[in-house]
Amino acid sequence: MFEQITKKIEEYDSIVIFGHLNPDGDCYGSQVALKAILKKHYPNKNVYIVGSGLPNFYHILGKMDEVSLETIQKSLAIVVDSNDLSRLEDQRVVNALDFVKFDHHIDNHNFKEGPEVIDVESTSTSEIIYLFAKENNYIIPKVAAEAIYLGIFTDSARFQYATYYTRMFDILKDLILLGVEPVKLTSILNVTSEQSLKIKRFVYRNVKKIKPGILYVYATKKDRERMHIKSSQITCYTGLISHVKKCPVWFVAAENDEGKLHVEIRSNLINVQEVAASFGGGGHTFAAGFTSKNDANEALQELIDKLVDILSKKRG
Repeated sequence: MFEQITKKIEEYDSIVIFGHLNPDGDCYGSQVALKAILKKHYPNKNVYIVGSGLPNFYHILGKMDEVSLETIQKSLAIVVDSNDLSRLEDQRVVNALDFVKFDHHIDNHNFKEGPEVIDVESTSTSEIIYLFAKENNYIIPKVAAEAIYLGIFTDSARFQYATYYTRMFDILKDLILLGVEPVKLTSILNVTSEQSLKIKRFVYRNVKKIKPGILYVYATKKDRERMHIKSSQITCYTGLISHVKKCPVWFVAAENDEGKLHVEIRSNLINVQEVAASFGGGGHTFAAGFTSKNDANEALQELIDKLVDILSKKRG
């Protein structure tokens, strides 16, 4: 499955691994894991990870790398956990010599730059990195095992969602045998800050319901400024309003600094990936997101109208 990607990796002495905007546990985890695995097998190659990562895990999994444009210009770019180059955090990626991609999101067919492996049945891109290592008989160092565990744990919503549960838990067993300590990793995720409490209070106080069964929260730029947060820091709280009875669609949206709408949508009934894709975003069938190209208020109303129409037709 990974033959073309492996061939590309072997061709280059310099490799830079790129992740998406607003990196999560899977993005950061797959970057860290892939770097550690490649460095173990190809010690003479220069392998870098770029982006903001997850600073709370730096003391365990390591920091991101400072990489010059000159380095990127002579490197293979490996894209992880993203549909295409436009959604990457570090847009210097376009200057790379060559490209490959690992992803588990529904294919939007926008990645034309090189070979890719897309496995939508994997819970996470981190799981795909594990499969890549196993197919090639690469050693998985402990730090890579921990990073893969973090990616699977977070993107499966703490093991709630998987297409193949038996495969996921077989992988988790192997990771633990490689030295992963789940409590050490999850204890970091469980820490709640005062800022987090403020965001939760805002979400619960501002949740709205629309017939025929949609819950949503919208934070304006002024709302965010009062809480001193970025748009991505509130949209990740969609889980707070999830699975409410008779409300099969929910989302959290925020006006970003450019006046556009940043949204994370979830559902247990309709395909929200198609909705997100219509706004230039992407994701999974029941979990997706996007940042609008037009004004936040206009995009919010357009999104609501679209969801109401789809859900009304679905329910007949």
